[in-house]
Amino acid sequence: MSRQAISKLVKAGKIPESAIVDGKIDPAAADFALGETRERILVADAEEGDDFGGADPTFGSAAGTRAAASGDSNVARLTRAKTATEIYRARTAELEYDQRVGKLLSTEDVTRSMEKCAAVIVRELEGLPNFADEIAAAIAKDGLPGARQALKNIARNVRLALEQNMRVVAAEDDETTGKEGVTS
Repeated sequence: MSRQAISKLVKAGKIPESAIVDGKIDPAAADFALGETRERILVADAEEGDDFGGADPTFGSAAGTRAAASGDSNVARLTRAKTATEIYRARTAELEYDQRVGKLLSTEDVTRSMEKCAAVIVRELEGLPNFADEIAAAIAKDGLPGARQALKNIARNVRLALEQNMRVVAAEDDETTGKEGVTS
């Protein structure tokens, strides 16, 4: 894949920013995000004119098919290529495991959850004007200290309401996705 194609996939959000490590794309993370897995052997040291029997030397069963008998440098390249393949497989397996155990979430799931949380918070904040009478009564009775205490009580009640509503939203989400809720 060309750098331009990879750049377009990153900009389109198909390859997450988390797949970029130290300015380089983690091939396993990128392929995992794209839903692709490939048996990949990198032959970065291939010399010009190397013949791979018409096969792509970096993918599939044709990977690294150069004869080792042509010299020790070919054996070293094959060893590096096989090492790269095993690292790629291990990284892909790690990403799949993290996804299964819930440590790796899709961007869509996180975005949907954030939208639901934001809606709950906005709904509670929009109800703050309803407490004007309570604050006015506290000011009339106890002055500024009464207003402070009323605001503290209102903040505590809003916090409790947010907590309860977030639990309800989480339970509804668990019911729709068929997952068990995790509580802390």
